[in-house]
Amino acid sequence: MSRSVNVNEVFDNIPFSPYQTAVCLLCFCIVFLDGFDLTVIGVALPKIAEHLNAKPSELGLALSAGQLGPMIGAVLLGMLADRVGRKKTMFCSAIVFGFFTYMTTHITSVEELAAYRFLAGLGMGGAIPNALAFGTEYAPARIRTSLSLYMWAGMPCGAMIAGFAASWLLPHYGWQSVFIVGGIAPVIIAFLVLALLPDSLHHLVRTGTAKSLAKAREILARIDTSSPLSADIELTVTSQTKEKGGSLKSLFTDNRLLTTILLWILFYMSFYLLWILFSWVPTLLKKSGASVQQYSIGFAFIHLGSVVAILCIGRCMDKYNKLNVVKYVFLAAFFAMLAFGYFSSGYPFAVVIVVSVLAGLFVNGGNSALMGLASAVYPAEIRATGIGWAYGIGKIGSFLAPAIGGFYLARNWSVFDICAVNGSSALIIAIVVVILQRHMRSTARGEV
Repeated sequence: MSRSVNVNEVFDNIPFSPYQTAVCLLCFCIVFLDGFDLTVIGVALPKIAEHLNAKPSELGLALSAGQLGPMIGAVLLGMLADRVGRKKTMFCSAIVFGFFTYMTTHITSVEELAAYRFLAGLGMGGAIPNALAFGTEYAPARIRTSLSLYMWAGMPCGAMIAGFAASWLLPHYGWQSVFIVGGIAPVIIAFLVLALLPDSLHHLVRTGTAKSLAKAREILARIDTSSPLSADIELTVTSQTKEKGGSLKSLFTDNRLLTTILLWILFYMSFYLLWILFSWVPTLLKKSGASVQQYSIGFAFIHLGSVVAILCIGRCMDKYNKLNVVKYVFLAAFFAMLAFGYFSSGYPFAVVIVVSVLAGLFVNGGNSALMGLASAVYPAEIRATGIGWAYGIGKIGSFLAPAIGGFYLARNWSVFDICAVNGSSALIIAIVVVILQRHMRSTARGEV
C-alpha cells in the first residue's frame, strides 16, 4: 500500500536545510529592493525638487501616485500567483520594477515622476507579497512567523544601506545615480530568481500532473536528503479553506470576515504612519537644519532601528502571543514619534540619531509585525492572496501619506506637530488590535 506525504507538514520534523535558507535569502533580496527604493526616493526628493523646481505639495501628489502602483500590483499579482505560481510572477514583477526605476533618471516633469513611480510600483507591489508567501511556504511551522519577519527585514536593510550609499552618491554623482543602482539591482535579482528559485510546492501538488509531481519530489529530495521520496509515495496538500486559491472570497469565509477587515484597517493605518515618516523624514530633517549628508545618515539610522526591531520582534512573535506583541510595539511607536518630533529640531545631531533609531525601531517594527501576523492568519493556499490584499490596502495609506505630509509642510506645520498628529495613528492601531484579539478568541481557530 502506498503512503502519502502532506507537503504542509513535511518541513516540521526535519532540520532547517541550507536549501531552504537559500530560498528565504532570495526572497529576502526581493524585499530588500523595496527598502532600497523606499530610501532612494526619500533622500533624493530634496534634489529632485530642485531639479524640477517643484513645490513640496506637487511632489507629495507625485509620490502618492507612485503608491497607487504597488496597491494595484499587490492585489492583482498576489491573486494571480496563487493561481499560476509565484516564481514567474516574482520574475516579471522584478523586471518591471527595475526598468521603470531606472527610467526615473530621465524625468523632466512632476508628471513623468508620477508615471514612472506608478509603473515601477506595479512590479514592486507584485513582488513583495509573493516573496513573503513563497518564503513562508518553505518554512517549518515552528519558525514561520520569525522567518517571515526576517525576510521582511530586507526592507529596512535595503533602506539602511541605500541611505548610507546615498550620503556618498548624492553629493558626488547626483540624484540620478541612486536610481541607476536601484534600477539595475532588481533585474539582476529577477534572473537569479528565474535560475535558482524552485517552484511553489503547493502549486505543483495542486496542479497534479506527473511532471509537476516529479518536480515536487525533486525539490523535497534536495531539502531532506536522508529520506528521498519515491514515485509510489503520494504527495498531498491539506486545504484549509473551501474556496479556490486566489479568490477574494476565500478571505471572508471560515470565520475570516472580521479578521480580514480588521487586518486591512491595521495595514492601512500602519502603512500611512510608515510613509509619513519615510516620505518626509529627509525633508523634515532638512527643515530642522540638517545637511545632505546628515539627513541621509539620519534616514539610514531610522532603518537601522527597524532592522534591530525585526530581529527581536520575530523571536517574540514565535515565543509569545503575536497580537500582544503588535499591540505593545505600536504603543511604543506613538511615544517614539513624539520624541522624534520634539528632539529633531534644535538638538545636537547625536540626539537626532538616537530618536531616529527609536522611530525606526517601533514604527517600522510594528509594520513588520503585521506582516508576520498576516502570514500566520492565512493558510498556505490563500496566503499570497491574503498578504497581497492586506499589502494593497496598506498601500492606500501609503498613497495618502505623502500628499497629506506635503499639505502639512505647505502650511508650515512644525516637525513636532506633524509627528504628534500622525503618531496618533499608532494609538488607533493598538485599539484595533485589541478588537481583533477579542474576535479571534471567540472563533474556532483562536488567537495566533
